[in-house]
Amino acid sequence: MARRASSSSPNFKMIGAGVGVLAFLAGGYLILGGTQDPYRTTSPFPVKDYLENANSLRGNTYRLEAQVDKTLEVSPDSSRLLSVESSGDLIPLLVPSKLNAMNIERGQKLHFKVQINEKGLVVASDIRRP
Repeated sequence: MARRASSSSPNFKMIGAGVGVLAFLAGGYLILGGTQDPYRTTSPFPVKDYLENANSLRGNTYRLEAQVDKTLEVSPDSSRLLSVESSGDLIPLLVPSKLNAMNIERGQKLHFKVQINEKGLVVASDIRRP
């Protein structure tokens, strides 16, 4: 009686299924959680419009990607006024005391969620590192 050669197709099926599951998981990560911008649903901050007329932007919320230029002032209630650079322009940014847990240093690139207050000042409502 002749012996049958063993079939190796079940091994290829298992490897193919494993690769398929990994591809599915990687695709889900990229689509659902792999983006770098934490505020991707918020409008970008219009730096040029702000510098021309801040009053037209009052009450709105924006995302701002900027590099910290320097600390301009620290108030007694622990708010910080920073100078940040975005799109080649310097703008003032007020960081309220509720965000003091983050150590902000000169030269850092940060993602800010900002609001323009009634006086036309840019106020950070959230800060994240890229």
